[in-house]
Amino acid sequence: MAESASPPTNRPPPVQSGYGHVVTASDRANWQRWHDAKAQDAYRRGTDAVHAGETAAALYWLGRAARMAHRDPNVIFAYGMALLSAGRWEEAATRMAWVAKRFIIRKALVGQAIALSNLGRMDEAVSVFARMLSHYAPADEVLPWIRLFTSHSGRAGWCATGNDGVLRGEAIGPVAIALDGTPVIGAASLPFDLPEEWRQAASLSVEYDGKPLYGSPIDLVAIRQVQGFATIRAHHLEGWIWYPADPDFTPHVLIRGKGARYDLTADQLEQGTRLEKPLARPRHFSIALDDLPKGEIVIEDRYGQALTGSPIGPAVIGLLDRDAGQLTPAPDKTPPAIRKGRPHSHAKPVERAPGCLVVIPAYRDLTLTRSCIEAVLAETVAGLECLVIDDGSPEPGLSAYLRDIAGQGRITLIRHKRNLGFTASANAGLSRAAGRDVVLLNSDAIIPAKGLSRLLAWLDRDSFIGTATPFSNDASILSYPSVTRPNATPDKRTATSFDRIFASLPRSGLIDLPTGNGFCMAIRGDCLAQTGLLDVEVFAQGYGEENDFCCRASILGWRHVAATDVFVRHVGSVSFGRTRTLLLERNLRMLNLLHPGYDESVTRFIEADPLFSIRRNAGLVRMIARRKAAASCLVMVTHDSGGGVERVVRHRREVAEAEGTQVLILRPHLKGCRIEDCGGDTTNLVFSLPGEWLDLVTVLRRMKPARIEWHHLLGHAPVMHDLANALELRWDIVLHDYIWFCPRICLVGPGDHYCGEPALAGCESCVAQQGSLIDNHLTVAELVAQSDRILRDANRVVAGTHDLQRRMRRHFSGLTVELQKLESESYPAVKPIRPLDGGRRRVCVPGAIGREKGFDILLQLAQDAAQRRLPLDYVVVGYTIDDERLMATGHVQISGEYREEEAIGLIESFECDLGLIPSVWPETWCFALSNLWQARLKAVCFDLGAQSERIQSSGRGSVVPLGMPVSLLSNVLLHLSH
Repeated sequence: MAESASPPTNRPPPVQSGYGHVVTASDRANWQRWHDAKAQDAYRRGTDAVHAGETAAALYWLGRAARMAHRDPNVIFAYGMALLSAGRWEEAATRMAWVAKRFIIRKALVGQAIALSNLGRMDEAVSVFARMLSHYAPADEVLPWIRLFTSHSGRAGWCATGNDGVLRGEAIGPVAIALDGTPVIGAASLPFDLPEEWRQAASLSVEYDGKPLYGSPIDLVAIRQVQGFATIRAHHLEGWIWYPADPDFTPHVLIRGKGARYDLTADQLEQGTRLEKPLARPRHFSIALDDLPKGEIVIEDRYGQALTGSPIGPAVIGLLDRDAGQLTPAPDKTPPAIRKGRPHSHAKPVERAPGCLVVIPAYRDLTLTRSCIEAVLAETVAGLECLVIDDGSPEPGLSAYLRDIAGQGRITLIRHKRNLGFTASANAGLSRAAGRDVVLLNSDAIIPAKGLSRLLAWLDRDSFIGTATPFSNDASILSYPSVTRPNATPDKRTATSFDRIFASLPRSGLIDLPTGNGFCMAIRGDCLAQTGLLDVEVFAQGYGEENDFCCRASILGWRHVAATDVFVRHVGSVSFGRTRTLLLERNLRMLNLLHPGYDESVTRFIEADPLFSIRRNAGLVRMIARRKAAASCLVMVTHDSGGGVERVVRHRREVAEAEGTQVLILRPHLKGCRIEDCGGDTTNLVFSLPGEWLDLVTVLRRMKPARIEWHHLLGHAPVMHDLANALELRWDIVLHDYIWFCPRICLVGPGDHYCGEPALAGCESCVAQQGSLIDNHLTVAELVAQSDRILRDANRVVAGTHDLQRRMRRHFSGLTVELQKLESESYPAVKPIRPLDGGRRRVCVPGAIGREKGFDILLQLAQDAAQRRLPLDYVVVGYTIDDERLMATGHVQISGEYREEEAIGLIESFECDLGLIPSVWPETWCFALSNLWQARLKAVCFDLGAQSERIQSSGRGSVVPLGMPVSLLSNVLLHLSH
């Protein structure tokens, strides 16, 4: 994780969201920069503590970093190592397993095995460590662990190898060695130099007395797996290469071009490239272009495996070797605007031929490729030919399957002796179109029943349509349900259901796209003939080749449209393996050089989002279909700000769903309102308000809701107040705060403490000084009057505590407020208080600590502890409005943000003696208190609100007067922690 300069101490100002509030790219960028800086600072401090041998500090800072950057593998791995050093085996095993599942890193498997063995789960540890031996070249430092796990494996020895071709290990006698089942030697001593054939073999078996050694068989494909990248920069061919399974090995790079061959030793660590993989050790290589022959350059490793970015031809060199600061569009290039006119007259006329050619480049994954091909062959399109290109697949089973069905006459097969890449393979098929319409199809895309005929029909909707692309779970601007976030790959049944829904929608007009998507793209025969093949010289390994094709076709006048009645399941990135970010960035740069304005045209399309109404209609069909199977329907209206409200909403949703009820959650949206069909579409059911008010009401009426709950209307359009009446229902109102009579919501006045609930004049003065947090222009008196009407018209009003019930009745005289606990209160026994032993005491403060949650109280307590040198420390399990200021006292640790399911374990991990709820407002329930009790801690709070009521009624803590001097409060906390 990269380091940063001194991080800003305060959080950026809060960003308002919801109806009428635009969260800008700048807003998001400011928050991300702040968050990244905090995480990077914690990571730096944690690694510094590791180097200094300070285990406790390392655990704290790396744990904080891991929670702030919970998907960064470098941070997770570093924290896992700190957990190992501290002997926290369960957590270490979990963290290491997370890394090992996602990345090729031997040390993660070693750490996982060590942790499991210390947990007494030796069989699991032996299995995990065996995977390390069979897939990695082990480091010398793990030899004691190898011997330990070998002794528990029951094997007669162990074995492993690396890219140097030496078989290492220990055995009680001579061993038999075989490559891919073919014997190499019947009795050999270890170490043993493998014959050259090992470079092509897939498996290495090592046996003693007919039984495999620990680590056998060895996966040689995994050992040889290379990662690398090549590009042109500063008039040099340069890049990096390494073997993740053998990171200590010094790789060689072989460069070929026009009969010349160069062998470079990549022995210097790459400094300019940051890989996500922990402990990555890519090696740099570079050679001046003047030292290389003109023409195409191929960059491979010692096994003939091409690096990402290879081959590099003259066109790529010409584009990338120009000074980026002086790039100008070529004068004969036309920006690729979406055109609707007839193809240009200068385009060579080509007659469109009958029939259809489906082109499927195949490289890996027999199961998926078979499913892809069988789906195509099940179609009944006239004149259909299925052409599959075996692009030098490393999987014998896949090649055998393709030969078999080609021999049966079911497909046409082209076989490449070596891997040429997706673009060249696609061109091998496209070149055989002979005027026919073509569908270019990834081998991991599954056409639905009759989907091919529906897709091809779009090419006849207009004589100028060049390409048509369907919806999919993974299709960039044509993705469903979400266009902006990765979607889960649907199973076959769900994908079939999606396709039926899209096919059932009313026929849409033509929706022009800035580009098609090559995962499943129908190309009209005459468009292909006029535009030409994919540009294999520039986009040899894919990523951008179909976009370039579409831009060239647009210049000729062809249109690209969405096939809105087809949904194709796309597993994604099987042909390419892991996403190649650097290649994508490189090719996108070249695409914009070739077609200036491309990025802007895509951005304009995304902003306009002409496919939104179709996605929304699909979501509505799903929602209505689900209603048929539900016993009833519950509508819940809430804000989008998380916290305790969200926890209540989720709990009530779970209870309702357990009773067979379909739950719809309505949240505020920039344009109006978004329906979350829980278990269905939670993304696209957006209604602009007030313009689509009648549409929203009509849809909800069709769902026949039995009840509607008001949880929070903060951020909602004003018209949403009338929703229950429009549905001919009455609100069930669940109270969460004081928004009904306090425009500041939580009864905190100008002094950042409880206001005391003054008369209306005092409230008006408070709002005049601090402003209102409610999106309306009502006076306090008008707000109270409006709330009074709504509350008295409700079906029921629910409060979680007597305290809230009393306050609401005081402000709304005679109002009936039911009492209903917001969660089931079943807590474990409080853990015993540690005896007085002269050690420091730790007080846990859970949650997001702002002014109303007691930030100033906590700061004063920490300063008091520092000034008086009290053996008292505070642990904020969460975050605050100014972490740095608190930590600077030397008496506060702050965990950083966490996921809710982590809360209890995190509180327990800090081994605190007491909990503190320093809130200076009367909370209405206080889930932070519940978390403390679940973690078996007694709690202290001010005698105020729900927090005080719950502690006093349960006996699980103590309350103190609001306004107690800080020094006295410190003494009380120190006393109660003994």
